[in-house]
Amino acid sequence: MSTKGCFRKAVLVLAALGLAACAGRRPLDPRTAEFPPPRLPEIRVGQGSLGQGPAWFWVEDHDVPLVRLYLAVRAGEVYDPPDKAGLARVASLAWRTGGAGDLSPEAFDQALESRGMELELRLGRDKGWISLTVLPDDLDRGLDLLARLLWDPAFRPDRVDWARAQVAEGLRREEDDPQSLAFREMRRALFRGHPRGQTPTEGSVARISREDVVALHRRLVGAGAWTVGAVGDFDPDRLGRRLAELLGGLPRDGGAFPRLPPPEEPAPVAVVVPRPLPQATVVWAWLGPERTAPDFGPMEVCDHLLGAGGFGSRLVREIRSNRGLAYSVGSFYQALPSFGVLGAYGLTKTETVGQVVELMAAEVRRLADTLSPAEVAQARRSLVTRYVFRYDDPANLVRDRMGNLLDGLPLDLGDRYPEAVAAVTVESARRAARTHLDPSRGVWVLVGDLDPADPRWTRLGTVEVVRVEK
Repeated sequence: MSTKGCFRKAVLVLAALGLAACAGRRPLDPRTAEFPPPRLPEIRVGQGSLGQGPAWFWVEDHDVPLVRLYLAVRAGEVYDPPDKAGLARVASLAWRTGGAGDLSPEAFDQALESRGMELELRLGRDKGWISLTVLPDDLDRGLDLLARLLWDPAFRPDRVDWARAQVAEGLRREEDDPQSLAFREMRRALFRGHPRGQTPTEGSVARISREDVVALHRRLVGAGAWTVGAVGDFDPDRLGRRLAELLGGLPRDGGAFPRLPPPEEPAPVAVVVPRPLPQATVVWAWLGPERTAPDFGPMEVCDHLLGAGGFGSRLVREIRSNRGLAYSVGSFYQALPSFGVLGAYGLTKTETVGQVVELMAAEVRRLADTLSPAEVAQARRSLVTRYVFRYDDPANLVRDRMGNLLDGLPLDLGDRYPEAVAAVTVESARRAARTHLDPSRGVWVLVGDLDPADPRWTRLGTVEVVRVEK
């Protein structure tokens, strides 16, 4: 069924419910009514190779006259040299804004804007993405511009200087944002000694030269691991031949940016970041199951019920709704290829931060022993429904496969999500909570107008003080 078909079916269902109500029947209560489990849209994802180059995936969608092209590479901040952390951020900005070939930055942007094309590039934490959006009639022109940017970026010195200044300013703003600061320090402590734990500083960014940026680009296109995707109104055979001409020289799986091993489990630590702020930010984090682990589905359910499920979740109900102690509170769980990250967070007044820490820890501990069949069933329905609607855009299916390929995961892992969650039982959720949700392990981060010598923090782990100099 096409995406339009899915929405058409939804409209018919709603209309039927309305007619039933008009006919005098009692309307359904969506909170208690039983519905068949939603299904993923039936969208065919093609797969092939660009000659000797990268694998590519595509979805034809002729309903909208638009073509979206994606390139992905395994690279990013976790591969930055430690003494030049921030290189990926600087390179992203300088690459996209520096012009390409014989086109100045202004001429390159004008060539895109004159035809309403969009071309974006970003090196993230562990992957880089380039995306091109064009009308079908402008596809060849857009591909030529993309190829110029990919193979022959100018990296003008003034643009590298500008990019370096932008990244340094972003770091300064990050230190003024307590939530960003808390999660930065959480990553630093949780991944201590691992590439994921290194963070840029103004000093490391200042050491980045144009030669460093050029060398990174050379490694990416010469020895990176690439994949390509396309969604929209095109002929796959014709587009595949064109992509093979322009992108077939990219390496399929070069060794310059290998997959990283999982981090080691850290000793319990309480990181206190004293800052003159009217409120405090609290984060607890620990390592959890990886994406293909048996506990992945159960942990998705546990996270939803603990704090990610909105106002009905335990942390929100107990700390914010019932006691009024937090401006914002919740939990998180991110499953990566070889490990996962889970935890909880809260924003509260300085004078109530100790109480919030105790309540957060208590709710994390008690989840395993208090899960009910009704809660687990509700979480399963909510998670599956939310995930299905992720695929109202077929580009998400293509990007999923691209990312899974680079991560060494099964390509159709996203398609299996509803089954993994639907199979969660009360017993498996309780077992996962007992195994992974232990606030006596892991990293606590507290940012605010706090006394590092407060004895309450020693109960969380070894106290580490981080001072942000302004």
